[in-house]
Amino acid sequence: MTADRLSHAFPDPALARVVDDAFGLVGATPLVRVNVLTEGFDAEVWVKLDHHNLGGSSKDRIGVNIVREAIAAGDLKPGDRIIDFGAGNTAIGYALAGIATGHPVTAVVGPDIAPQKVALLKLLGVDIIPGRPDVERDDPEHWAVIAQRYEDEDPSTWWARQESTSPNPAAHVLSTGPEIWHQTDGRVTHFVAALATGGTASGTGRYLKGRNPAVQVIGTAFAETPNGKGENNLARYVAGEKDLEKDWTANVDGDVLDRFEARRKADVIDFGWHVARTEGLVLGLSSVLSLRVALDAAASAPAGSVFVVFSADSGRDYLAREYDADWLRANDLGHIADRYA
Repeated sequence: MTADRLSHAFPDPALARVVDDAFGLVGATPLVRVNVLTEGFDAEVWVKLDHHNLGGSSKDRIGVNIVREAIAAGDLKPGDRIIDFGAGNTAIGYALAGIATGHPVTAVVGPDIAPQKVALLKLLGVDIIPGRPDVERDDPEHWAVIAQRYEDEDPSTWWARQESTSPNPAAHVLSTGPEIWHQTDGRVTHFVAALATGGTASGTGRYLKGRNPAVQVIGTAFAETPNGKGENNLARYVAGEKDLEKDWTANVDGDVLDRFEARRKADVIDFGWHVARTEGLVLGLSSVLSLRVALDAAASAPAGSVFVVFSADSGRDYLAREYDADWLRANDLGHIADRYA
């Protein structure tokens, strides 16, 4: 690494955005090239930094689009309360849209939600209800069961269903895909994204393949289940057990995805520290996961290959957990803390 990387002037002021309201800050996020970790590669690797959205994650795109489409369809009536479950980022998107349209929001969140997200949700006026993603779908503590119960008991509560509603992937067909195509001048050959609810990989992939059917779409996931105690069915599916019932959501479009890759969470956490120390990119764990998969593939890819990694959120939401030395030592990951802290 040389000092000439610091010799660049600040960007042209003419490129600075001016928007009419806060929702002009959803979308049009930057694409940054990975330089140090790709030394010796013939392929290029880029990261789409979606934490530059208004609420700090890619979920602003789908939160706003889901609410917008529900209002247009008459499903979300004036004053109705929005409820959904998840890791918190989509609820932030719902909250921002709800502030603009007069809809309060309830978020059903798991016990592992980052405290920074809880604080932001509360700041935005979101009601928070505890739930669990790591129990059977019919368990009364499962976060989907809780969301369903609230919708059933209160006619003015509308369950947004981010896992299965079509405006989720549609948001990426309308925004993320076109942005990447434009930012790479149509040179993108591989798109790599965590599966999660499926909207990002499926929607973005659908658009990119519509422009160039040869684009490869790679879905990524952690090898472990959410509680970290068992193998994710996806990891076993990747390993060749094709008869497994694939445990992905309705918005994961298997016709768009070309292949799936899984990595163990401990290895991803370790690599997240390394990425921060080498590239200066502080990325969320699912983003680091996808970057690891992309780099593994790009190392042997031919010249002309252009990998775009989707980064859904910032690593700042993980500073009290996976990016904290004390937390690592308390969770049997002290070897990572010893290496970096």
